[in-house]
Amino acid sequence: MPLYPKAPSGGGIIQTASAVLAVATTTTSVTYVDLLTLAVTTGGSSRLEIYASFSTSNNGGSGGQDYLRLTVDGVEVQKMGAEQWTVIEGGAIFFVTDVLSAAAHTIALQWHTTTGRTLRCNPTLTTRPEHASIMAIETRG
Repeated sequence: MPLYPKAPSGGGIIQTASAVLAVATTTTSVTYVDLLTLAVTTGGSSRLEIYASFSTSNNGGSGGQDYLRLTVDGVEVQKMGAEQWTVIEGGAIFFVTDVLSAAAHTIALQWHTTTGRTLRCNPTLTTRPEHASIMAIETRG
C-alpha cells in the first residue's frame, strides 16, 4: 500500500537532510538521552518522512535491557529495542509526521540502558563497526 493513497498535486520532495554519528559515544543513562540529532526547517504544509538506523553494543550481563526511540520536537513518535545479553544489536525506525507548520524542527535518535550497563555506539571500529544515522525527507502533497 502506498504511503499516500493519492498522488500529490503540485507536491513531491521539497528537501532532504541527514546526520551520521562520527565519534564513539557511550551512555549509562537509565533515562533517554540523545545519541544523534538532526535539525530541519520546513516550509509549511509538508510532512517529514524520517528514517533512522543504528547498531550498538553493550557490556552485557543478564537481566539488562537497552532501548532506542525517535522523537520529533521532543515528542516520542516511535521506539524499539531491548536486549538482555552481551551483543551488537541493530535496527531501524521509520516514521511519517502529520502535516507540519513552517518552523525549525529537531529530530532525535535517543537511547538508554538499565542500571549497571554501558551502551556503546562506535562508528570508528574496524572489527565490528557500529553506526547511527537519521535521514529526513520533506514532502508536500
